[in-house]
Amino acid sequence: MRVIRLSLPLLSMAAGLAAAAEPYSGSSRCTPCHPAQAAAHSRTGHAQALTPASSHRLKQAFPLKAELHRAPGFRFRFDNFTVRIDNGVDVLAIPLEWAFGSGAQAVTFVSRGDEKHFLEHYLTYYPALGAFAPTPGQARLVPANLAEAAGLLYKVGDPRAGIEGCFLCHSTGGLSQTLAPFENGVQCEACHGSGARHLAAGGKGAVNKPGLAGAKELNTFCGGCHRPPASDPAKIDWNFAWNVRHQPVYFSQSACFLKSATPPSCLTCHPAHQPLRHDAAFYDARCVSCHDTRPAACAVRNCAGCHMPSVSPEPPLRFTNHWIGVYGDGAHLQPIARKQQR
Repeated sequence: MRVIRLSLPLLSMAAGLAAAAEPYSGSSRCTPCHPAQAAAHSRTGHAQALTPASSHRLKQAFPLKAELHRAPGFRFRFDNFTVRIDNGVDVLAIPLEWAFGSGAQAVTFVSRGDEKHFLEHYLTYYPALGAFAPTPGQARLVPANLAEAAGLLYKVGDPRAGIEGCFLCHSTGGLSQTLAPFENGVQCEACHGSGARHLAAGGKGAVNKPGLAGAKELNTFCGGCHRPPASDPAKIDWNFAWNVRHQPVYFSQSACFLKSATPPSCLTCHPAHQPLRHDAAFYDARCVSCHDTRPAACAVRNCAGCHMPSVSPEPPLRFTNHWIGVYGDGAHLQPIARKQQR
């Protein structure tokens, strides 16, 4: 078989740093003065949202010795961090360049194709499966050639479906002309702004403090990457399960957000700089700070389990519905009392 090698040189951090303009300084400059916050934040999914594939924290778990198949007749094998796709005649070899996602749910791989395109690989790693499986949105596609079997191409510079938005929300400090991030992952300056200006001011002022914002402002701020609330909720397809992953959109419909004198915000349940919690008692404590009683029917204390149900638009992925409400049995997309809550 002939081997067709697609040249995808790794975008080095050195290139990104050289091209990135001040006033970004990098999270390493924040650590000496804020060691506790830096240490805690380094364990978050935000901090690990983007890495070179070969440096990902789960790299040892990637089943790189596996052989996988894609209809109608394509085979996937790995040579370390290069995926080799063949159709029985030719082989297309593509390095796994970037790993998007901390691995809490999945790790999707992206590689530079040419100056105008990036490739979203067909195979994503799912820790819940301990295996590679199709990247969301690609399972039903039927490829006609090796290039299509490799995955989906995204244009550079496309305002609607360009790859820049993916990099910008998974990194910090902007991108170089080659789309190399200034800093991998969502680090200090992604939320707090220029560290260089802060340092120049002697560590006083000149820094953004999202935690001081009101609930609506913070919901919009976080929505910059997690999708902001819709200006017209009627335009949202609330029955489309994939929309549940946009937390600010759904949270903005909650009665506690709309009607409270001092509504909760993202930080009420997700403290800044802390890894995501998974214990029900932690979230129950947030709920009872406003709701100090509970119906007798609640035999087991797990507020979010009932009022923020889990939705799986495509196994094994699961997302918590942030539209806090009262749900019927098996109905996890919209509360049963939607009209009364709005």
